Amino acid sequence: MMKDRLKNNIGLKIMAVLFAVILWWAVVNIDDPMDSKRYTVDVIITNPEVITNAGKSYQVIESTKTVTVTVKARRKILDEIKKSHIVATADLREMQDSSVPIRISISGYEGSYEEVSANPRNMQVIVENTQKKTFPITAVATGTPRDGYVVGTMLVSPKTVDVSGPESMIKKISKVVAKVDVSELKDDVGKASDAEIQSELLYYDAADNLIDKTQLTSNCDKNGVTVSVDIWKTKVLNLHFDTSAIKPAKGYAVARVEVEPQSLEVAGKLDELNALSQIEIDKKALERKDISANEELIVDITEYLPEGIILADVNASNIAVRILIEKAGTKSIQLPTGSIKRDNLSSKLQLSYEQLEVELTFTGAEDVLKNLTSDKITASIDLSAYTEKGTYDVPVQITELPENCIYNGETMVKIKLTKK
Repeated sequence: MMKDRLKNNIGLKIMAVLFAVILWWAVVNIDDPMDSKRYTVDVIITNPEVITNAGKSYQVIESTKTVTVTVKARRKILDEIKKSHIVATADLREMQDSSVPIRISISGYEGSYEEVSANPRNMQVIVENTQKKTFPITAVATGTPRDGYVVGTMLVSPKTVDVSGPESMIKKISKVVAKVDVSELKDDVGKASDAEIQSELLYYDAADNLIDKTQLTSNCDKNGVTVSVDIWKTKVLNLHFDTSAIKPAKGYAVARVEVEPQSLEVAGKLDELNALSQIEIDKKALERKDISANEELIVDITEYLPEGIILADVNASNIAVRILIEKAGTKSIQLPTGSIKRDNLSSKLQLSYEQLEVELTFTGAEDVLKNLTSDKITASIDLSAYTEKGTYDVPVQITELPENCIYNGETMVKIKLTKK
């Protein structure tokens, strides 16, 4: 009887069904609950010809170029969905008042998720006139060549690029750069090597910020640009300053000239580098007149480097020079006349001296004069004006002296010319 009562009890049957439903719901949600997950993806623009065919350009407001996609689905489904499955598109045919709806699709999971939403919901697009402008291309090296080498010349082909795009973006472009990584330029045996490298163009504004070139086009987009890079050997060379243009005031002399640094590391092609033993700095670098006190100056060495030679460190161009001045002294040297060179003597004449020595007077710093001897002096006489036999007083010229020593001049030597 109890068995029949249970079979005929509708209330118990309903309760059993409800319990089964609740139990199923609980099992499903505990084992595979509903959840949500966020993904950040780039928005793909479709049908841009709607704008470009009308001779216009567009640019996208930066904050709407990417979108945060929220997907609500069972946990098992969410675990399978990857960023690569999600596609966000903005069809420019749907643009209204600069706003384009962003549509989201999840490839391969259509109908498998509860809902999907995008933030922001719309892409903001600015439509404006198209502008075209030509820019020079600057090659920029990144990385560092192996030790003992530096980047020499870098030549870009082509030298300029025609860039087209929204007028406001073109106006922002301050420079166009082709970057090349020189740290990888090595030949088969690991030596630094010249190369031609394909490079992508990068656009920068006046603040050196990289400009997104998504909405920009150029005549180099298809073939890119080529950068020819010369890798040069380095060498340390001493600096030699010509001090002959330093003219102390009367009664003063140059004691010495101090230079810091005394040598520099330079770079160039191997044959040009091997031909150099030191760097010669022209006298105009230290040209001074009537100075009676010490002077300190900075010389930019770059303008005195030989053609084809560069500094290994571009920041090492400034050379500190100190000119030390002191009260001048004088010294007389007895120079044998037989040591005087005879320039331009007529082939029809022969010369003899009427004296064995000449006295030459020099002015200079005390330590320079102390070491001055006749064997450190090169003297000569010019006989081009003396073409007839006779006895003459001829001025003695000094062609070589130690640095910071001055010949006072006006010394004459008596000679006799006779026919051969």
